[in-house]
Amino acid sequence: MKKIVILGSTGSIGKQALEIVRRFPDDFKVVGLAAHSKAEALADQIERYQPDYYYLAEGKISVKGAKKLSSLEELASVDCDLVLCAVNGLDGLKPSLAALRKGTPLAAANKEALVCGGKLMWKTARENNTTIIPVDSEHSALWQCMVGENKANVKKMYITASGGALRDMPKSAIEKVKARQALQHPIWNMGKKITIDSATLFNKGLEVIEAVKLFEIEPSQIDVLLHPQSIVHAMVQFNDNSFKASIAAPDMLLPIELALYYPDRGINIISNLDFAKLKTLEFGSVDHDRFPCLKIALNALKAGDGACVAVSSADEVLVQKYLNDEIGFYDISDSLERVLLKFGECQIETLDDVFALDAEVRKYLK
Repeated sequence: MKKIVILGSTGSIGKQALEIVRRFPDDFKVVGLAAHSKAEALADQIERYQPDYYYLAEGKISVKGAKKLSSLEELASVDCDLVLCAVNGLDGLKPSLAALRKGTPLAAANKEALVCGGKLMWKTARENNTTIIPVDSEHSALWQCMVGENKANVKKMYITASGGALRDMPKSAIEKVKARQALQHPIWNMGKKITIDSATLFNKGLEVIEAVKLFEIEPSQIDVLLHPQSIVHAMVQFNDNSFKASIAAPDMLLPIELALYYPDRGINIISNLDFAKLKTLEFGSVDHDRFPCLKIALNALKAGDGACVAVSSADEVLVQKYLNDEIGFYDISDSLERVLLKFGECQIETLDDVFALDAEVRKYLK
């Protein structure tokens, strides 16, 4: 039985992880749960899964049998076999590092932590003889494609994008789109922030940066393909021009299951894919004019770690403003461009540098 801690247990990824625990109770013991402010939901989870520890950032709950800890970092440091970090934003970086310092394998479902601190996370993992397991569907797919392969033989990696809610919409219509419309993703059921990022394609830019940090490849070795069906999640091309692809029904339960069961696999976690009924699998390139956020993220990757931190932090602020109907759709990319110009040459050497730049960017966008 694997002992697990779930940080962000009341969010989309956390709830799906607990669904796997519910379906396979003999395989997992929940040691710790953490939430930001959904106190009632966390209390319900604690009653159901009986963890030893919990953490709630805002609010209070009265529960029996579970000890409240003082921080995400403390919870990430308890004795367990796996920490799943599904905390939103840069808040996930410190607890991710805490788990790795403890020598606990980290299931990383937090893009921003890897984008802003990926090098430091891998350094910490290696120093403590542990590993980072990707939970994003695309990176989990790449990870599976790389099993048994030598990175030196990799020519190119490809991740796919469904195109989000606005994929087929002309630019003139996109510029008028409100958040409620952009939240209607055609394939995936996700949290609000990541769904808006999918509509702008900034999410795909973060995933490219994340892949470079996770697999320690050059930026030129990865590309994005539009794939509306979301059946092929990622592909790896090798130097002999052969490919490996990871193919599955679009369901986040799969990469979550792979992380929870690592190095094994579960059984019948998602629906079976019937190839005889698949009429088409389409692939195409991204229209950077309609979706400029992807290009901005790629430019940040070329500029360096400071630029990646700056645009990632800025996007958190800007998406929230868009969700609040304070700014328009293309105001997000316009502001990201300004942030990249202003902060793109900032240098990042330490964890303190990351949080200092994050604070500076947030102040600039107030």
